[in-house]
Amino acid sequence: MRPLRSLLLCILILLLLAAARAEAAAVGRLLLQAQTMTDGAIRVTATVTEPSGTPLADVPVTFKARTTFGWLILAETTTGKDGKAQTILQRPPASGEVTVEAGDEEVISAGLWLGARKTAPPRIRPGRDALSRLSPQPGFISPYLVPLQVALLGLILGGIWTTYGYVVWLLLRIRQSEDLGRR
Repeated sequence: MRPLRSLLLCILILLLLAAARAEAAAVGRLLLQAQTMTDGAIRVTATVTEPSGTPLADVPVTFKARTTFGWLILAETTTGKDGKAQTILQRPPASGEVTVEAGDEEVISAGLWLGARKTAPPRIRPGRDALSRLSPQPGFISPYLVPLQVALLGLILGGIWTTYGYVVWLLLRIRQSEDLGRR
């Protein structure tokens, strides 16, 4: 009888835990807003609601900014009675990207861009006019082929192949002289 009573007690506890978990409101939506204030700071506001649209209170919220080395946590807070949590950035992050995560067990996230994306300017190879200011002999550092470079490279490669040819010619003459000496 005692094992049956403990089994029933365990089942009752599991049912109560499942009911309590079902009563906990699920995070449905996360809305982000950014507002530039008069002093140049940016206020980022996160609004957390149920799927039906009712604001959720006491939901943990984490504000993060993207950096070169990963995500930097800017603030960790909870939502108020109106379902809102906010943080103030004195200046936008260098990447301009801010992400907010909300929830305990089921975490949802949303992100936004602050400011315009910065793109690198197009890369253009410098011409001879720009390189002539850097070096008295711009042909040696120029990405363009210069007749002097072509001639120098041809002279070096020609000398190497001429040397190989001369060595092969000498080896053939040695072999011929050995063949004549054996006869």
